[in-house]
Amino acid sequence: MNHIMIEGFMGSGKTAVAKSVAKKAGLPLIDVGKIVVKRMNMSSGDIYDRFGEVYYRAMETFVLQELSKDESFERSVIILSSAIPSIPQNLEFTKKLGKVYYLKAKKATIIKRLNESEKHKWIREEEGDITDRVTKLLKEREPGYKKAADVTVDVEGKTADQIADEILASEG
Repeated sequence: MNHIMIEGFMGSGKTAVAKSVAKKAGLPLIDVGKIVVKRMNMSSGDIYDRFGEVYYRAMETFVLQELSKDESFERSVIILSSAIPSIPQNLEFTKKLGKVYYLKAKKATIIKRLNESEKHKWIREEEGDITDRVTKLLKEREPGYKKAADVTVDVEGKTADQIADEILASEG
């Protein structure tokens, strides 16, 4: 399969970049996290609260596995949630699906964006310092991003459209 997958930490710009890539390339957009939410008929926060993170991540893996087996859907841009690459079994599915682009942002950029984001307000509401939480999660997840990535894209100082152009240029 030849899908374009976008990965990266929270606040790296995955959604904005994926939407831009999909629009510019005329491709459908698939968001693994939104599929989980739709299937469960609950918000991601409610799924976390009721069933826990392990269950939510298992659902993401299940969706990814399904996508990797379905060769009937057309080439798409797929948004991978920020933890998908940190689960080793997901690597097999992403490699089968296509090319993975890792949107790499500096920790300071991530923290700034998360502090301004309504989508990720939960990370500010948890006990403790957001910098400590981001540092810890990046340390856990970055090896997975690097392992899954076919291409690493530095997002610093670039708009979503500029990053999308860079991704599409590397697609040839």
